[in-house]
Amino acid sequence: MKERKKLLSEHDIRNILFQTMQGLAFMHKNNYFHRDLKPENLLCYNKTIKIADFGLAKETDSRPPLTDYVSTRWYRAPEVILRAPVYGPPIDVFAMGAIMAELFTMRPLFPG
Repeated sequence: MKERKKLLSEHDIRNILFQTMQGLAFMHKNNYFHRDLKPENLLCYNKTIKIADFGLAKETDSRPPLTDYVSTRWYRAPEVILRAPVYGPPIDVFAMGAIMAELFTMRPLFPG
């Protein structure tokens, strides 16, 4: 993405998001959440998307306290920023929203 000179097509963005959300739905259905979704953890080859880097993944029924430093700052959900002792799969969905905005604009939604 960093080397792109023009915006992605809506069709390509829809394809990336659809495949990523399918992967997330599978993870969440099986009681896991990623906790570090960002464009660098979405691998793309021949228009196929794979979710990578499960180093921070947790089971949804993990006992608190969960670690408060998870996910890259630009894609971190408010509950994690505010150090909520309990959080879950919705933080992955928040990160997907930030990724979607970045795919459309080629700029991070919340840099810094």
